[in-house]
Amino acid sequence: MIIIVSVIAVIAVTVLASLRFPWWRKTKQGLRVLCYHKVGVPPSPCLKDLWVSTDNFRKQVKYLIDNGWKTLTFSELHEIYKNNEPLPEKAVLITFDDGYQNNYTEAYPVLKEAGAKGNIFLVWNTLGKVNEWHNPASEPWVNMCTIEQIKEMQESGVFDFGGHTLNHPHLTQIDPEAAVTEITESKKKTEEALGRELCAFAYPYGDGAYDDRVRGNVIDAGYTFDFSFREGITAWPWDREKNTIDRLYIKGGDNIWDFALHLKKGGARII
Repeated sequence: MIIIVSVIAVIAVTVLASLRFPWWRKTKQGLRVLCYHKVGVPPSPCLKDLWVSTDNFRKQVKYLIDNGWKTLTFSELHEIYKNNEPLPEKAVLITFDDGYQNNYTEAYPVLKEAGAKGNIFLVWNTLGKVNEWHNPASEPWVNMCTIEQIKEMQESGVFDFGGHTLNHPHLTQIDPEAAVTEITESKKKTEEALGRELCAFAYPYGDGAYDDRVRGNVIDAGYTFDFSFREGITAWPWDREKNTIDRLYIKGGDNIWDFALHLKKGGARII
């Protein structure tokens, strides 16, 4: 009886471990896009998965460099796409949503020191302010990047930038004309400030990525790439007519094994 119980316990632990760390998934090929938000120490337990500690971020970037991953900017990916070229071996995009100031104070020095590159989707109307789309009762406001910081990061060659609307709304839940304004005006204002064209857009909350009207608005605005919030690796060559580009959501509680599974399997956990 003891042996049977022990065997059952071992099987249960193995099943749970395989759900938590799906090492058994088939290794996928294609474009890896890592999705981050904030780097540093969260001011409260609220939405702590959106915060990756500076130390963990440094370890993750080191893992990429040590294992031969090539970090690309949006502009570099655009050249590859425009010229119908294959991806470099082990190509990966490091992306940040929203444009928090900790991307400048914490992530920027890490990437610069490692010789890696990143990309930030900017919420235009909050630059130099705080993340006003959040309810401060449930998540404390934090500072956003300033235009001066964004320009510095662009000039360094370490960071490239994309659009993420004016105010971070749910694009399918606002007036259709307002959605067009959110998409087009944020692109126009960012391009004027940075003196260059934006080729990449990310849907706030992932909302609108699979809505024909909203996705049409993004394409009509002149964006080449549009990024969802769905977990996965995107096949390359990318079929722009059929699919948005998926991403790999890096959470605050992910360890380095989770990080490796994201890159290899397109996901780190089932439960």
